[in-house]
Amino acid sequence: MTHALPRFALTIVLAIAPVAGAFAQSPGELVLGVAAPLAGANEILGRQIVAGAERAAGDAGARVIEVDSGCNADGGREAADALIAARVTVATGFLCAASLEAALPKLTAAAIPVIDVGVRAARIQRLRDKDGALVWRLAPAADAVAQALGAFVRERWSDTPFALVDDGTPQARDLADKVRRALEDSGLRAAVNETYRPAEEKQFPIARRLQQSGIARVLFLGARSDTAIILRDAAEIGLRIEAAGGESLVDAADGPPLPSGVIAVASGFDVDWVPSETAPEDEGYARTARTGAEIAIEAARRAAAEGRSIADVLNAETFVTSAGLVRFQGDGSAGVVTFRTYRWDGTRFVADAEG
Repeated sequence: MTHALPRFALTIVLAIAPVAGAFAQSPGELVLGVAAPLAGANEILGRQIVAGAERAAGDAGARVIEVDSGCNADGGREAADALIAARVTVATGFLCAASLEAALPKLTAAAIPVIDVGVRAARIQRLRDKDGALVWRLAPAADAVAQALGAFVRERWSDTPFALVDDGTPQARDLADKVRRALEDSGLRAAVNETYRPAEEKQFPIARRLQQSGIARVLFLGARSDTAIILRDAAEIGLRIEAAGGESLVDAADGPPLPSGVIAVASGFDVDWVPSETAPEDEGYARTARTGAEIAIEAARRAAAEGRSIADVLNAETFVTSAGLVRFQGDGSAGVVTFRTYRWDGTRFVADAEG
C-alpha cells in the first residue's frame, strides 16, 4: 500500500512520528521512501517514478512512502522532513537537482541513503566528496548527452560534411562545446558552425545561411519549436535538411510540427510513451525508478543480514535488477540509462531502427 504525504500535513506528521501511528514500522519491516514531484508541470514524470518504485516494492514485499519533493529547494527540504518522520530505511526518486540538493543534508544526517533516478548535475556527485552526502546516481552523467550526440555523428555522418547549429543560450553553447570536443577526440569537425536567435516567428536568415553553405545534415542544439521553424522555413526556400538533435526535441512545444524523419538522440525517459493522466507501467522514469527501488531494497536487506551499513553495500556490491547487473563506481554513479536514437513519424517519436 502506498501512503501519500501532502505538504500541509508535515507539521502533524512531525509531531506524531515518534509514537505508533500511520507511519509506524513493524519489526523488521523495510520502508522505502520515494520522493518525486506530485503536482504541477512535472507531475506525470513524478507519477512514473512512484509507479516504478511501487512495482519493485510490491514484488519484494516492501512498503512505500511517497512524498512530494516538487522541483525546488523548499520541496526538497519538506520531502526530507517527511521521509525522516516516516522513518524510511532508504529513499529513491528525485527528478530535479534543486530538490535533491536541498534534501541531501537532512537525509544524510539521518543516515538515509538516496538513490537518484533523475538528476544529472555533476555538483550532486561532488557533494559526496565535499559533505559525505549519501547519494548514488542512476541518471546519466551531465555530459552523457554530448557523448551520445558525438557518437551519433560518428556513426551516421562521418562520411559527409555536417553543420552544428545552436540557439546561443548558455545551455546550448555549453552543449555545443562539449559535442565539438567529443567529435574532435575522434578526428571529426563540423564543416559549419552557426548560431541563431531563438523564439523568432520566422527563421529564414539561418535557413538561408545553411542553404548557402551547401550542408544538408544539421545537428540542432536548441528548442524543439525553433528547430521546427527552421526546418519549415528551409523547406520553403527549397532546402531539404537531414536533421538531428538532443533531448530538447522530445519536449512538448507550441508552433509548427516537426517534419517526419527528424532524429532525437535521447535517454528514452520521455519518449516511449504518450502522456496521459496515468503513468503507464514501466515507461518513462518508471523504468529507472523500478531499478533504483530494486537496488535500494536489496542493499537494505543485505546490510541487515550481514551487519553492514547500507552505504557500504551500495559502494561495494553488484546488484541484480530488471535493468541487468548494476554496480556503482567510486563517485557513486552507475550508467544504467542508455541513449539511443528516436525518429519523428509525424505524430510521435519512435525508436529508430538503426539504433
